[in-house]
Amino acid sequence: MEHLRKYLIGILCAIFLCSIALINALAKENSDYNSLIVIAKEGLADLKRPEGLLKHRGITGIHKVNKNTYVVLRNESKSLEEQISELKASNLFKTVEPNYTLTIDSERIYTEVSHYDSEDDDLSNQKDDNSIKPNDQGYASQYYLKQINANKAWDLTTGDSNLVAVLDTGVDADHPDLVGKVIGRVGKESEDLTDNISHGTGIAGLIAAHTNNHEGIAGISWNTMILSIKITDDFGQARVSDVVSALEDVYTHDAKIAQISLSTNQYSQALEEAIKLAESRGIFIISTGGNSGINEVRYPAGFDGALGVGAVNEFNELESYSSKGNHITLVAPGASIYTTSSLFDYEAQSGTSFAAPQVAGAVALIRSVAPNLTCQEIRDILIDSAKDLGALGQDEQFGYGLLNTKKAVELAQESTIEEEQTELVKSWVIRN
Repeated sequence: MEHLRKYLIGILCAIFLCSIALINALAKENSDYNSLIVIAKEGLADLKRPEGLLKHRGITGIHKVNKNTYVVLRNESKSLEEQISELKASNLFKTVEPNYTLTIDSERIYTEVSHYDSEDDDLSNQKDDNSIKPNDQGYASQYYLKQINANKAWDLTTGDSNLVAVLDTGVDADHPDLVGKVIGRVGKESEDLTDNISHGTGIAGLIAAHTNNHEGIAGISWNTMILSIKITDDFGQARVSDVVSALEDVYTHDAKIAQISLSTNQYSQALEEAIKLAESRGIFIISTGGNSGINEVRYPAGFDGALGVGAVNEFNELESYSSKGNHITLVAPGASIYTTSSLFDYEAQSGTSFAAPQVAGAVALIRSVAPNLTCQEIRDILIDSAKDLGALGQDEQFGYGLLNTKKAVELAQESTIEEEQTELVKSWVIRN
């Protein structure tokens, strides 16, 4: 009966996800946006209450997103082009654009895991290809951990309590493998923070699920904590303004890593400036490369301040849905990724949505051994350590190649040793 119940739930969720995919596809084509996003010129942004000046100019329905960015509700009596022209003519804004929609990059594949029997096979402290083998019951289904060399990286570090922000559909903080891991839950005012889609919960589990606890799955960075920032509606859609606002929350909560598993094919200057600001604040951003399956730039992965991740299967072949383009920096496994779920406890999902968080987990390990690295230094380490796939060097399918967690952590450790040696030499020179 329990298997039948899960099967029926799986069917319903598959139908629901198909509906979301259709709605998302329509959203991309729909230019009838219900709001605009504007960036104020410096003089306006410096005013204590610029909203008053905006209203005086007849600009209503205003919501402040950050210091100089606002959302303005559409005036339904005017066309989109007319309202944009009027706002630009006010000479108050340096940017006026539609508040574009971003959508989640995943598809659900309902799969039951084959569990270890911990009573017959105590996996504690055993070795897995000469590396630590955690005793989590679902570890056997996590093929991707070996593929990205996360299991070998654990011989070097299992991570510390650094904070990773997950900008997504919310995270189930009561999930057995995430209890005590989610230190903050943020959302829009009056927003239900529940993960009704089971997208953000799966991403959080990949990054930081409780590990070596005889239960569930192994997270990539065992001791990392999660800041859940719900930015989507119940259909897995978010607006550019939601991401811009969420990045302010990331900064406020002092998280230095942010995972964004949503994307759009529309360029947004407001989003680019928010990404650039976040990077200048030391926040390393990982983003999905997109699931369009064609050669098109996806954002925020297409911005310099974000690292875009494509998806491969267990044989390091590019997944058919994985978007291609110069916005792809790395690839990671994205096929049937077994992880935590707010609907089934555990399930397999596919998409660049579940490839990208593996990089976020690797960055958490890197920052645990080398906390002073800049965003650019971390990016360079990930690129230099990647396993080249496809054409030699960077290409539009695989970027610089497959994430190699162990090698990345090793390079991070080496950089720390070099930094310490440099400081010792400086100290010796000063003393002498």
